[in-house]
Amino acid sequence: MTATRFDHAAIAVRDRMDEAQAAFARLGFTLTPRGHHTLGSINHLIVLGETYLELIGFPPGQPDARPELRDAPIGLNGLVFRSDDAQRTHDACAARGAPVTPVQSFSRPVAIDGETRDARFRTVRTLPGASPCGRLYFCEHLTPELVWRPRWQAHENGALELLEVRVSARDPLAEARLYRSLLGDDAIAAAPGGDGFRVSVPPAVVCVDRGPDRMLGLTLRVADLQSAQRLLAARGVDTIRAGGVLQVAPSQAFDVTLWMTE
Repeated sequence: MTATRFDHAAIAVRDRMDEAQAAFARLGFTLTPRGHHTLGSINHLIVLGETYLELIGFPPGQPDARPELRDAPIGLNGLVFRSDDAQRTHDACAARGAPVTPVQSFSRPVAIDGETRDARFRTVRTLPGASPCGRLYFCEHLTPELVWRPRWQAHENGALELLEVRVSARDPLAEARLYRSLLGDDAIAAAPGGDGFRVSVPPAVVCVDRGPDRMLGLTLRVADLQSAQRLLAARGVDTIRAGGVLQVAPSQAFDVTLWMTE
């Protein structure tokens, strides 16, 4: 099996998908058309180079469609690693003592050039509550060509790729043990000079530091930071510029802090 890679970050929006779609479009992201999973959830993707961000929720009035989303706080709530074979990933995780559920298959219809096709996935999830910071799981894409499409990868703000995810945990050692059981020892390293650890899952790094249990935010690489800053300013988006990093306040992005850099 190939080394684990990062697949996507999931942002829980509950039944406020219309608001979330408008908020992220205002930030200069291109969003895919709304998807409807066979599991009952709905989503929009922000597709990047090798990864993507997923706005995920449930239709208004249907909170029980996905109880784990109904009960999740608004904001960054899921880190998803890529699998080439979901069953093999499950078996490897189980052998390391990881608290994983059986492989789950699902799909959602996608309209491409006037034709409707099913984007199909197989996932391996951690048991509910395995991490107090949020959901961790693996995704095998059976139809990646229906996700990574050039017209969805072009963003007004110049976003190109996800570089880093920031997570805080009251007990980083316990979190590190969980990540090791999922990803193996080679992916985990102590954070330099701090009380935490780093998870290397190209093209991204997950940084876990001591703090309240939550997933904090995302760092994105953009083509031109100055252009991104001008776009956001023109749309009245609150940002802070510190050297080569532009920070978008969590109030602008459904309680997710966004950092942009070249």
